[in-house]
Amino acid sequence: MSKNEFTSIDQFLSQYTGEWGPSDGHWYGLDFSWNGCKYRFHTGAMYESEPLTLPDGRDADFGVYRKLDNPVGGHEYELIGKYATTAEAVKQCIIDGISLAEIIVHPDTELLGQD
Repeated sequence: MSKNEFTSIDQFLSQYTGEWGPSDGHWYGLDFSWNGCKYRFHTGAMYESEPLTLPDGRDADFGVYRKLDNPVGGHEYELIGKYATTAEAVKQCIIDGISLAEIIVHPDTELLGQD
Protein backbone atom coordinates (compact mmCIF):
# COMPACT_ATOMS: atom_id res chain seq x y z
CA MET A 1 0.00 0.00 0.00
CA SER A 2 1.27 3.45 -0.92
CA LYS A 3 2.27 5.95 1.78
CA ASN A 4 1.74 8.72 -0.73
CA GLU A 5 -1.55 10.42 -1.55
CA PHE A 6 -0.19 12.18 -4.65
CA THR A 7 -0.93 10.24 -7.82
CA SER A 8 -0.06 12.99 -10.31
CA ILE A 9 2.27 15.95 -10.41
CA ASP A 10 -0.68 18.20 -11.28
CA GLN A 11 -2.32 17.21 -7.99
CA PHE A 12 0.81 18.30 -6.10
CA LEU A 13 1.17 21.54 -8.09
CA SER A 14 -2.45 22.50 -7.42
CA GLN A 15 -1.80 22.45 -3.66
CA TYR A 16 1.46 24.42 -3.67
CA THR A 17 0.87 27.61 -5.62
CA GLY A 18 2.64 30.13 -3.40
CA GLU A 19 -0.67 31.37 -2.02
CA TRP A 20 -0.98 30.08 1.50
CA GLY A 21 -4.59 29.34 2.30
CA PRO A 22 -5.15 25.81 3.53
CA SER A 23 -8.89 26.38 3.56
CA ASP A 24 -8.62 26.89 -0.20
CA GLY A 25 -6.64 23.68 -0.63
CA HIS A 26 -3.27 25.48 -0.72
CA TRP A 27 -0.45 24.62 1.67
CA TYR A 28 2.70 26.31 2.93
CA GLY A 29 4.98 23.30 3.21
CA LEU A 30 5.28 19.55 2.87
CA ASP A 31 7.46 17.19 4.88
CA PHE A 32 8.27 13.91 3.17
CA SER A 33 10.63 10.98 3.40
CA TRP A 34 12.47 9.54 0.41
CA ASN A 35 15.08 6.81 0.35
CA GLY A 36 15.67 6.99 4.10
CA CYS A 37 16.05 10.79 4.30
CA LYS A 38 13.57 13.45 5.36
CA TYR A 39 12.93 16.53 3.24
CA ARG A 40 10.80 19.66 3.30
CA PHE A 41 9.29 21.50 0.36
CA HIS A 42 8.79 25.00 1.75
CA THR A 43 7.16 28.20 0.50
CA GLY A 44 9.69 30.99 1.06
CA ALA A 45 12.85 30.73 3.11
CA MET A 46 12.91 28.71 6.33
CA TYR A 47 15.70 30.52 8.13
CA GLU A 48 16.39 33.75 6.27
CA SER A 49 14.36 36.88 6.95
CA GLU A 50 14.87 38.18 3.42
CA PRO A 51 13.59 36.32 0.33
CA LEU A 52 16.03 33.99 -1.34
CA THR A 53 17.29 35.30 -4.68
CA LEU A 54 18.14 33.25 -7.74
CA PRO A 55 21.24 33.98 -9.87
CA ASP A 56 18.97 35.57 -12.51
CA GLY A 57 17.65 38.06 -9.92
CA ARG A 58 14.19 36.52 -9.43
CA ASP A 59 12.87 35.79 -5.95
CA ALA A 60 12.96 32.13 -5.01
CA ASP A 61 9.46 31.52 -3.69
CA PHE A 62 10.16 27.86 -2.93
CA GLY A 63 12.95 25.95 -1.26
CA VAL A 64 13.71 22.26 -0.92
CA TYR A 65 15.47 21.30 2.30
CA ARG A 66 17.04 18.10 3.62
CA LYS A 67 16.80 17.28 7.32
CA LEU A 68 20.24 17.09 8.92
CA ASP A 69 21.31 14.15 11.09
CA ASN A 70 23.39 16.58 13.14
CA PRO A 71 21.74 20.04 13.18
CA VAL A 72 24.09 22.96 12.62
CA GLY A 73 23.61 26.31 14.37
CA GLY A 74 20.12 25.42 15.52
CA HIS A 75 18.96 24.62 11.98
CA GLU A 76 17.42 21.20 11.51
CA TYR A 77 17.38 21.48 7.70
CA GLU A 78 19.81 22.52 4.97
CA LEU A 79 18.74 24.18 1.74
CA ILE A 80 19.40 21.93 -1.25
CA GLY A 81 17.59 23.99 -3.90
CA LYS A 82 15.70 27.25 -4.40
CA TYR A 83 13.21 27.95 -7.16
CA ALA A 84 10.98 30.75 -8.44
CA THR A 85 7.98 28.49 -9.11
CA THR A 86 6.69 25.11 -8.07
CA ALA A 87 6.90 23.96 -11.69
CA GLU A 88 10.62 24.84 -11.75
CA ALA A 89 11.15 23.09 -8.41
CA VAL A 90 9.68 19.78 -9.51
CA LYS A 91 11.61 19.81 -12.79
CA GLN A 92 14.97 21.17 -11.59
CA CYS A 93 15.35 19.69 -8.09
CA ILE A 94 17.24 16.40 -8.33
CA ILE A 95 17.55 14.08 -5.33
CA ASP A 96 19.52 10.84 -5.69
CA GLY A 97 19.54 11.38 -9.47
CA ILE A 98 15.72 11.58 -9.63
CA SER A 99 13.60 14.67 -10.21
CA LEU A 100 11.34 15.94 -7.46
CA ALA A 101 8.47 15.49 -9.95
CA GLU A 102 9.08 11.73 -9.92
CA ILE A 103 9.78 11.52 -6.20
CA ILE A 104 6.70 13.46 -5.11
CA VAL A 105 4.34 10.97 -6.80
CA HIS A 106 6.35 7.79 -6.19
CA PRO A 107 4.49 5.20 -4.06
CA ASP A 108 7.58 4.78 -1.82
CA THR A 109 7.58 8.47 -0.88
CA GLU A 110 6.08 8.88 2.56
CA LEU A 111 4.19 12.10 3.22
CA LEU A 112 4.94 13.11 6.80
CA GLY A 113 2.88 16.27 7.08
CA GLN A 114 1.51 19.37 5.42
CA ASP A 115 1.08 22.80 6.94
